[in-house]
Amino acid sequence: MFGLLGGVRAFGGAVHCPTPEPPTPLACADAGPQAPRDLSTTNGAFHRGAKIPTAPVLTDAQAMSMFQTNVHFHLGAEHKSDEYNDGRASEEYDKAHAHGRHLLAESPRPGFMCPNVGLSAELLDDSHVWEHCKGEMHVGNSYEVHYVHSSAGKKEEFLEDGLSSAAGGGLIANPMVVVEAVVFHIVAGEEIGQANLMHGWEATDHSGALAYSGSTTGTGNNNDEVCSPYVVTWHVDPQCHQVTAAAFDNMCKEMKESYGMEKELYPHGSRILVDESLVVSADHVYMLADL
Repeated sequence: MFGLLGGVRAFGGAVHCPTPEPPTPLACADAGPQAPRDLSTTNGAFHRGAKIPTAPVLTDAQAMSMFQTNVHFHLGAEHKSDEYNDGRASEEYDKAHAHGRHLLAESPRPGFMCPNVGLSAELLDDSHVWEHCKGEMHVGNSYEVHYVHSSAGKKEEFLEDGLSSAAGGGLIANPMVVVEAVVFHIVAGEEIGQANLMHGWEATDHSGALAYSGSTTGTGNNNDEVCSPYVVTWHVDPQCHQVTAAAFDNMCKEMKESYGMEKELYPHGSRILVDESLVVSADHVYMLADL
């Protein structure tokens, strides 16, 4: 998570910077702009929103100047767009778990899915045996992959489980963080799309991507009692990108074998879409290419 420095002390002329303590989660009434934001449109216009950003939105070039520190994925899309807009799985889950909170890999909450309407039976064949990705993995599902970049990144090609590297590990108390979000729609058949999804933002056409200021996500936050205290620039591709199960499984293979990642091989649950009162106003949602 992203912490704030708790003071600086001097010992014998040397400056000692204690490790940042994670801030306490905020009541939503006291929190800054949240994520995920509804990025779908009505008559070409985004949903209104009410919050004013507290920090500037970083550009694509600025994001790419920082090291990628983590990659993880959520069951379904945490955001909603005109393309990934099927919320039936979310609605069914919320009805069945009205008062429960669930941990990683234990019945994760699904987000929005890319519609399977029009796809052939061959493309929806769910017989793939997942060798590296674990948990709720199925052909026909959609997964929102988050590529986390941080000014606290230790070095190029150093990725690990969790967000401790993005937070700086005590080296940088208030890092700049950009999360690039791409939604992959899993299909069967011959490998299509990009074979290497570890850096999928660079490998996909995200010319229509959107940018806005929000927060961290995840099911530990909601719309009333608990909101995230962190500030994150979001770059979100509103398209559904079809990739084969084999290509997605290969991403998990590289996560495990090249970077020693284990916890991120499971899909995270998706935070419930944030209420309009808690997200940035529509005029603070930008075309990334225009920044």
